[in-house]
Amino acid sequence: MDSKVTLEPVTVSALLALGELAHHLQLERGCTALFIDSDGEIYPDQLSQHRKATNRAASALNNVSKNPALATGIGTATLQKVQDILDVTQNLQKQRGQVDRFEISFARSTNYYTYSALSPILDVQIEIALHIASKEPTRATAYANLLQWKERVGRERAWGIHGFCNQVFKNREFTERMLTLIDEQGAYKRSFLSLASPSQRQLVEKVTSGYVMQFVEDIHTMLASEDNTKELENISPVTWFELLSGKVERLKLVEIELASHLTGASDLTAHTTSPIAVSNALERHMPLIRALPAFSKLEEKELGSLLAHANVQDYEKGKLLFLQSEPLSRFYLILSGWVKLFKGSGAGDEAVLQMLSAGDSIMEAAILLNIPSAASAQVVEKTVLLSLPAPVVRQVLQDNNAFALNMIGNLSMRSQNLIQQIEHSRLRNAAERVGWYLLKLGIEEGSENTTSIRLPYDKSLIASYLDMTPETFSRTLKKFRAQGFRIENDTITQPHPKALCAYCDESLANACLYHDDPDCPGTYL
Repeated sequence: MDSKVTLEPVTVSALLALGELAHHLQLERGCTALFIDSDGEIYPDQLSQHRKATNRAASALNNVSKNPALATGIGTATLQKVQDILDVTQNLQKQRGQVDRFEISFARSTNYYTYSALSPILDVQIEIALHIASKEPTRATAYANLLQWKERVGRERAWGIHGFCNQVFKNREFTERMLTLIDEQGAYKRSFLSLASPSQRQLVEKVTSGYVMQFVEDIHTMLASEDNTKELENISPVTWFELLSGKVERLKLVEIELASHLTGASDLTAHTTSPIAVSNALERHMPLIRALPAFSKLEEKELGSLLAHANVQDYEKGKLLFLQSEPLSRFYLILSGWVKLFKGSGAGDEAVLQMLSAGDSIMEAAILLNIPSAASAQVVEKTVLLSLPAPVVRQVLQDNNAFALNMIGNLSMRSQNLIQQIEHSRLRNAAERVGWYLLKLGIEEGSENTTSIRLPYDKSLIASYLDMTPETFSRTLKKFRAQGFRIENDTITQPHPKALCAYCDESLANACLYHDDPDCPGTYL
């Protein structure tokens, strides 16, 4: 008898137990938000019941984890992660005591449930799903997208409670956070539906239809406009909690269905692990994808297997991908457009750390080390991103030496670029920084005969990236104008193709069309 067949009931039981614990933690998180923001007046008894349900779910998971066959089924490393999750649930008592004594804020409490308790559970659920559905990774990816969709609904429930209790919908920063959660739900839902079987899509359509779900959609529409503040303030936090809880409970039914059939007969109609059977969205970008540093040394079959988990999505200017100190659930690679990495201060100041474009990956170190992001990421021009679930990336790193070496090389190159960036900002004057930046843009545009350079995003962002004020950047551009450069809006035209060669350095020289050519002025620093 196949040992894997023997072990499947144990691993599926662990998966279902993890899902049950996550579900009750999500409920406890939402009910705790109600309790804190109402000063203990709303749902004190229900909160006690939800805590008991969480404890029972943790006890059930603990019993499953003691099965000797589970270590063989999911591996000792994953089993240790399960134990770590159980340890976190043991520490919930301290958190609950702070809540009962009103010693903790809504945000700190919600973030504890979200990042300390729930994020690790989702990661382990996806790892186990990948193990169970190793021959059909599309099933695991559909399941992973459903989990992330459900979790974003749970987060929306908690943050919405804060909004309805405190009437803060006039605060656009708060509303934008809510809209971001709604956008993320849509993205995960679309990814799930693109991979789900017809019967699974029918189940989702059935459980997410009806008056209640339409009411939630209407609230989403109101959130998008500043004119609907009064209508939103008329909705009670209890109504919101019950509405969103209904949606979460319905998605839970789909989650159980998917977890129970990860190894069943396949009726999936979307992607397969074949290297040539990719979605239309991926197909358009395959030449760049194959050339990306993370994928460049992978065999076609290996690449196809990895891309079975991928999602390609367009993002509009201004879209926040993630915030500083958040764990990352997905690994992003830029196919086109621009993304800024930045850090903000409590005073509202912002420092741009890097500007990333096509071919760059985003905060891969946080994914590989499974730690919170050290910076925030925001789209600054319309961008297309390829993303992969973080647990999938970490699993492939363990299993595929070529992919691991690619990622190490990528990190090394990123480190080198950061050192060069520090050198430019600390050791060079304003003209040298601007000249180097313009030359870099010109080389990236890659046309030998053109003298025009287009600034790809706002001048204020460029100034921040170059560690100078917008005023200094404008004055420096005027100096270039005096040297024969023509500046019209976001286009800068050089007086001749080699006008910026004096600002070259070794990081740019290797990519320059004139490098090692008799026409190269040889002026790089």
